[in-house]
Amino acid sequence: MAITINQIAELCGVSRGTVDRALHNKGNVRPAVAEQIKKVAAEYGYTPNRAGMALSRAAHPTRIGVVLHSVQNGFVQVLLEACRREAQQLSVFSTDTIFRLSRSLDPVEQVRMIDDLVDNHKIDGLAIMPLNSYLVENRLNELAEKKSLPIITFNTDLPESRRICYVGQDSAAAGRTAAALMRLATGGHGLISPIVGPSENHSAYTDRLRGFQLELCSQPSDMQLLITHAANDDDIECTYRATLQLLRTHPDIAGIYAITSGYEGACRALIETGLAGKVHLILHDEIASNLEYARQGVIDFVLGQDAEVQGTLPMQLLSDFIHLRHYPDKKFYYTDIRVLFRYNIDNLL
Repeated sequence: MAITINQIAELCGVSRGTVDRALHNKGNVRPAVAEQIKKVAAEYGYTPNRAGMALSRAAHPTRIGVVLHSVQNGFVQVLLEACRREAQQLSVFSTDTIFRLSRSLDPVEQVRMIDDLVDNHKIDGLAIMPLNSYLVENRLNELAEKKSLPIITFNTDLPESRRICYVGQDSAAAGRTAAALMRLATGGHGLISPIVGPSENHSAYTDRLRGFQLELCSQPSDMQLLITHAANDDDIECTYRATLQLLRTHPDIAGIYAITSGYEGACRALIETGLAGKVHLILHDEIASNLEYARQGVIDFVLGQDAEVQGTLPMQLLSDFIHLRHYPDKKFYYTDIRVLFRYNIDNLL
C-alpha cells in the first residue's frame, strides 16, 4: 500500500498540514523542511489521489460549516484568512464552505449559528472554534449522536464533546512555556502578573493561566504572583488602563504575562511609564504589532501557535472524512509552540 500524507508527517516529525503545503507548494514551510518532506515522499512512492478525490466530490457536492468567535481579535483574523484560503482550495473539488462569524463570547449566539448551518444549509461537517459552554457542548453532542455529523474543534477545544478530533495549541503547555521563559528572564525573582481578559467561555485563557501557575509553582523560588484582570478581552484601551494601574501600583514589578488580545495596550503602558525593556513582557500570537514591539525590545517573547495549520487542517480532515471515510489518525493535532524574540523573528518568518 502506498504511503499516506499522515505517515509522511509522522516520519518527518511535522503536521499533516505542513506535509500538504510542502507537497502542493502552498508556501509557509521552511525550505529545509519542505525538501525533507518531498524526499521522503519520493523515497516511499507517494502519489496523491487527487483525480479520485475530484471525481468523488463532483459526484457528491458537500458543504462544510466553519464557526469562529472573537473575529475582531488580530490572531483570529489571521486564522480566518487561512480558513478562507483553504475554502478556495476545496471549492475546486465541489466543496462549499459556509462561514458563521461572531465578535462575542455568547454561547447562545454560537448555538444559533450552529443550528442555522445544520437546519438551513444542511452541512455535511462542522469545523468550530467552540466556546467553553455546556450549551455548545450539548448541542454538538446531539448533532454527533442523532445526525452523525462529523465535528472538528480548532483553536479552542471541548474535550468532553463528541468531536472527532481537535486541531490547535496545547494551551496549558503554552502557559507552562511562558512561565519557564519568565523564570529565565527574571532569574526567578520578583513580582509577576498575568493580565487576563474575560475567561468565561474561553478555555484557552483558562488553560494558559493554569499552566502558567503550575509551572511557576513547580520549583522553589521567591517569585510572587498577582493576577490582573482586564475587563474586556479585545479592548486595547482596557488592557492599557489595567496595565498602567498595575505599573503605578507596583513600579518594581519584574514581569507581565499578557493572556488577553489587547496586547498593544500593555506595550503602550510600558513605553509611556518608561518601563519598556525593564519589565519583562511575554505574550501570545504572531501578529504584526506584536512582532514589531518585539523587534523594539518592548516584548521579550512572543509565543506563536501556527494559524496556518489551525485554519487549514480541520477543513482538510473533514473533507477526507466526508469523501473518503478516512477517520483522523489522532484525537489531538497539537500545533507548534513557537518562541520568537527580537533576534530570531526575521529568520523564522
